[in-house]
Amino acid sequence: MYSYSLTQWILFFFWYCFLGWIWECFYVSATQAWKTKKWKFINRGFLHGPLIPIYGFAAITILLTTLPMQENTLAVYIIGALTATLFEIVTGTAMERLFKVKYWDYSDLPLNYHGHICLFVSLFWGVFSVVLVQVIHVPIENFIIAMPEFICEIVGFSLMIVFVYDTSVSFNEAMDLREILESLSENNETIQRLERRYDAVVAFTPIPDLEELREELGEMKLNAKENIIYNVERLRWKNEQRIDRIKEHLQLPELEEMLERKEILEKLESYKRRLMEKSNKQFLRAINQLKRNPDVKSEKYRETLETLKELLKNRD
Repeated sequence: MYSYSLTQWILFFFWYCFLGWIWECFYVSATQAWKTKKWKFINRGFLHGPLIPIYGFAAITILLTTLPMQENTLAVYIIGALTATLFEIVTGTAMERLFKVKYWDYSDLPLNYHGHICLFVSLFWGVFSVVLVQVIHVPIENFIIAMPEFICEIVGFSLMIVFVYDTSVSFNEAMDLREILESLSENNETIQRLERRYDAVVAFTPIPDLEELREELGEMKLNAKENIIYNVERLRWKNEQRIDRIKEHLQLPELEEMLERKEILEKLESYKRRLMEKSNKQFLRAINQLKRNPDVKSEKYRETLETLKELLKNRD
């Protein structure tokens, strides 16, 4: 077995990140086209660029554990399947805890564990490991080995700079998504609880027509970005109206002696302020993650996640 330099390993990593991106873009775009009956290319992945790091890390991990036995197909299959499955559950669990969403979910498949791994996918990883080690890696290995070392270093260093920058930007987007999910979910739960408590009054309080906002802004036709911002404003306005309706009810004379009245009013005002503090830019960054990962799921924030996905619909 050829002994690779660190630079060559880095180039292998980026190769497999890129190949993973091609596969994911094709698969997700085709899946969404099947659902919507309309083809649209989806730039899939955590990053903005044409790289999906989990494929690169998975491929490198598989190569490190299976290349010493690459002539033994059965050993490559078993070790590759186990290695990839372990990598998948560790990465999936860590990402869900950090970002509060699942970037892949096998819950709909039988014999899965918390949606992070699945027997049938693990069996596929075994097949992929054999194909990777005995077929795909051979021409890629020959190509990179044939490259002059200084060219490898220049390309590897340049790719690392772009990769680190993209990862930083995308990480901030994912954290924006997490913050918005937590904030909107907490607010919505409290508002719903208070609405149920005061439903007799709140139910008969008129809500302004949200389409008036479009008329006030004079927006007859919006591009995709403007339409998302418009929908964000609608979301903000709708929640603001819900909060104001409850606050108006609490101002009724018969509730003046209510012990927790002041506390509830302060809490509602705090929720309203936090909602308005979320900038359009922060919403757009969070929604960028959803655009590239339309199938992300979250049990805890399911309703809020679906609300954010709605902001992406009906774009021009």
